[in-house]
Amino acid sequence: MTGNALLLGTTGMLSAAARHAALQADKALIVSRKAEGFSFGDDELDGKCECLSLSYEDEPAFLAALEERAPFDVALTWIRPRAELLRAALDALMAPGGLLVEVMGSRSILTGENGAPSIATLRAEALAAQPDLTYAQVVLGFVQENGASRWLNHEEISAAAIAQMEMPLPRRIAGTLEPWDARPH
Repeated sequence: MTGNALLLGTTGMLSAAARHAALQADKALIVSRKAEGFSFGDDELDGKCECLSLSYEDEPAFLAALEERAPFDVALTWIRPRAELLRAALDALMAPGGLLVEVMGSRSILTGENGAPSIATLRAEALAAQPDLTYAQVVLGFVQENGASRWLNHEEISAAAIAQMEMPLPRRIAGTLEPWDARPH
């Protein structure tokens, strides 16, 4: 992978996956609420990264900042479900032939009221129609071990995101989502 990478919301649990993407990119844009204090701890790698501290509470201003730096050859994103304008605009920021890896929480696969499709299904269906874009979801689940369940750790989350960047699938479940009632509380 080369070109321009967008790493959105990846400075925490996805920092290892963000590092993987940045290492392979010519340049990377790291965007999160506290991005300006973020560093990979590698001067050469940090030198090809631009860090923007932005919140997508003001979606139009946030999108304007991204549009100035687009197009992106690869994007790795972790976005709250309610940021619908931002989520819907991501495909337009991608370069032809680009890869959009979208990390979603476990609830993203739940159907809505009256059987409405889940946000993960809606996104997959909308982006499957984009002929010049590879769309790959990571849905975060949980792990069952020793008679108990736990949420995924940062390494497991990043490993799933890296797998999607290396061998994209329409949807990759990190951990398990079944049985739903066994998830950690």
